[in-house]
Amino acid sequence: MNGPEPEVGRRIASGRSADVYEYGPGRVLRRRRKAPVDAAEPTVMRAVASAGFPVPAVHRVDRHDMVLDRVDGIDLLSVLGKQPWRAWRIGRTLAELHVRLAAIPVDPADPAVTGLPVRVGPAEVFFHGDLHPGNIIDSSDGPIVIDWEGAGLGARDADVATTWLLLEIAEPDDVPALIRPLVGMIKWVMKQAFMQRVERPRPETVAAVCGRRLADPNMRPVELERIRAFAAANAGGLLSEP
Repeated sequence: MNGPEPEVGRRIASGRSADVYEYGPGRVLRRRRKAPVDAAEPTVMRAVASAGFPVPAVHRVDRHDMVLDRVDGIDLLSVLGKQPWRAWRIGRTLAELHVRLAAIPVDPADPAVTGLPVRVGPAEVFFHGDLHPGNIIDSSDGPIVIDWEGAGLGARDADVATTWLLLEIAEPDDVPALIRPLVGMIKWVMKQAFMQRVERPRPETVAAVCGRRLADPNMRPVELERIRAFAAANAGGLLSEP
């Protein structure tokens, strides 16, 4: 962008750790509230973007701020709420993005890659860490993956294991009791479409992912119990609680 930096505009979105503001034509500024931007986030985003994976372009990083391309559209979780009949298609789209991300080669000789943190298991592929429908924007250019705050390297099945876990334990807030069975059915359809198109994660990866989530202080007591139940069913007795 030539010329002076634009003024920070109105806030257009808020997440668990950051706010997003208008920032001139076609761009946004995402500002973290507490910790600075982890250097792994823009590094992984730029690496996967160079391989053709759909992410917003990163233009500048300055401590708590990151300037990105603006992506217009709504996330697939919101799409699901408005158009529940798209659950199967959304599950397939989610799976396709996982497969594409895991297929991107990691060059161990690249100095940027060698400095990346390893989040789960061996450093086999780039790792998003939270690749669920709420972090995929349904844009006019196709699905765009956002929110790479936990990015790094990980086992080739770590993202699938994480998303599988999230699809199992997620419970939408403020859903009336009368329609909860319908919500459960929609979620089941999406999960089936997803799991049919990805390779089932290894028990050791499932255990590592569950342990990571159990250590997350943002997990609610009911979610912790669901994580333990999921691990009991799918981690082959390998879970070691933090």
